[in-house]
Amino acid sequence: MHHDIIRAFMAKLDLWKCRIQNGNTASFSNLDSALIHSYLDSDLNKQIITHLIDLKAEFIRYFPDIDEKHEAWKFIRNQFQCEVADVSDEVQEELLELKFNFSAKEDFKELDLDTFWVKYLPAYLLTSHQALRILIMFGSTYLCEAAFSMLVAVKTKYRNWLYIEGDLRCALFGIQPRIQDLVAKKQC
Repeated sequence: MHHDIIRAFMAKLDLWKCRIQNGNTASFSNLDSALIHSYLDSDLNKQIITHLIDLKAEFIRYFPDIDEKHEAWKFIRNQFQCEVADVSDEVQEELLELKFNFSAKEDFKELDLDTFWVKYLPAYLLTSHQALRILIMFGSTYLCEAAFSMLVAVKTKYRNWLYIEGDLRCALFGIQPRIQDLVAKKQC
């Protein structure tokens, strides 16, 4: 799940900070190769450490629910192995019902995580809603980043006067246009 990837990256930030504090630039291959014959000076060292600290703070701000002690993530990834005491009081009863639902266990093996929670949203409203609230942040983040990247590609300094709504809609829409069919229907 994305939660694991984000936590691993945040742990890497701590590792990189410790390495840089000790003068070890092995985590940064370009920097390491640039410093073959010299050492990391103190100003650059401080800048890198400050940047890594700021980056981790930004991740914590952007993903406030990611906390190593926060047990809500466990029930989202596998509610059948989660302890009921680890989740909030309002979803404990629903979670118990879900844990002992045989068809839900079978569906959990066959469906991906978000599809599973959407399927059981009507039956386990509170539990599914809490799970989907956390899962949706990753999909919406991706869509925002993809839209921004496409905006940068479409709106250049030579095309800055354009109204880009139509261009951006075409660029972000998942369906490929059938140019040959469109051209074949037109007269010369």
